[in-house]
Amino acid sequence: MNTDKIQNNFSLSYFNLMTSLLAVLNSNEDDDTNLVLARYLLEHFQELKNLSIYDVAEECYVSRSSIQRFAKLIGYESFTAMKQNAPITRQHMDAFVQYACHPEFDQYLRISMDDMMQDINEMFLSQNLDALIKRIHDSEQVVILAADLSSYPAKVLQQGLAAIGKLIRIVTDAYPDTTLLQNLKPEDLVIVTSTTGNYAIATLTDLQSVHACKVLITLNHSEKFESCYDNVIYLSHKFHSSDRITEGIQNVYTRYGVSYFFDLLFNLYIEKVNNLPSSHPHSILIK
Repeated sequence: MNTDKIQNNFSLSYFNLMTSLLAVLNSNEDDDTNLVLARYLLEHFQELKNLSIYDVAEECYVSRSSIQRFAKLIGYESFTAMKQNAPITRQHMDAFVQYACHPEFDQYLRISMDDMMQDINEMFLSQNLDALIKRIHDSEQVVILAADLSSYPAKVLQQGLAAIGKLIRIVTDAYPDTTLLQNLKPEDLVIVTSTTGNYAIATLTDLQSVHACKVLITLNHSEKFESCYDNVIYLSHKFHSSDRITEGIQNVYTRYGVSYFFDLLFNLYIEKVNNLPSSHPHSILIK
């Protein structure tokens, strides 16, 4: 397998083939051609690398041109380019199963969560997050960029901030909006969450032309990020450093780390930003 070729098959628009296919599955009518194709490819993901466009066309009763249009719809240049993403996506899928196949999983999870929370607490206190809070507050446009699979913590933070009058936006590989990013100004803010660093590596080229202040939240201590980001915030002091997209990693940090970090960040935001009107039902909480 040509790993260099695989490394180049990622970007803001096409990072995780599984995520893109599931997004189509969740957002189309049962008789829609795109849903038919997404369902078939998901059900045959294990053998996708060996499927030809003729196989898919015959099984789904669609034309080859429809398949090529579908590939472009989810961000790939062609059906062949889409297939090239399948092997490493398969590795990420396998990691989900491996993570849950742990003996005495409940105890393992509890101990791992306790260790993770203590670790993140220490890192949170050791880094100057007041500056990030001020930047979030002062920036007219704040965009969180995340892999769609890992975007739930960002959506929770988005709702929390909206509850106190601060609106932010979220961009993922399932719904990429490169125009929004390209229109950002230097006084705007982009926060990228990439626990393992894989998504940050995949989107480096996309972000080079973005003029906003850029902040990365990650476990990956690679020096590669220093040239692209104005600030890198680490979730832990003890994790890996990799300049390349790595095989699927699933642990308590990838599952819960950003959620826990964003809870701490939102709490700090409330403590530091005391600008709710007195009529707001929660204003008394932050005075």
